[in-house]
Amino acid sequence: MSLVNADVRRPELAIHSKEEDLAIIALFEVDGANAAKYDEVIRRLTEIGQRVPDGQMYHICYGDRQRLQVIDGQAKLDAFGAKLMPILQDMGIKAKPSIFEIYSIIEGQ
Repeated sequence: MSLVNADVRRPELAIHSKEEDLAIIALFEVDGANAAKYDEVIRRLTEIGQRVPDGQMYHICYGDRQRLQVIDGQAKLDAFGAKLMPILQDMGIKAKPSIFEIYSIIEGQ
């Protein structure tokens, strides 16, 4: 279960699940990538059915060195990483993650 409160006017409706179910942010500092390589990684992920991996809530690419992934738990990130890392290694890209647990997500309307 993801942590979502879509109605900011009713904070009592916020959903907070068990700790092991917490969504996470994986903030990647990336070396060896540029826009063309990013597009190629996305193409290869699409080819293997992983353009939107299981549990992905958001993927944000900004600048040349940063990627932000919001995913529904560490286990799903690990499963996706097992498919992503060989692609990155093949392309000479290094990605160092910092992982943060999400307490709450409030979505806009």
